[in-house]
Amino acid sequence: MKLSSEGLVFTLIPPDEEVFCTSCGRKVTYERGVVAFRCPNCGEAVIVRCNICRKQANEYVCPNCGFIGP
Repeated sequence: MKLSSEGLVFTLIPPDEEVFCTSCGRKVTYERGVVAFRCPNCGEAVIVRCNICRKQANEYVCPNCGFIGP
């Protein structure tokens, strides 16, 4: 995974796109502590996790394959 030229946003997410947490649905476009990664099961969908959901280990569901992760 590469960082954008600004060093803030992963290349998985276009810099002009609003970003929402996959677990809670909150808008997290400009928040710190947000991570984005491809689904560990199918590798197709991009999972976005806010800092709160990461700390609380809230589940997420892949919109592509239905994989449930911690």
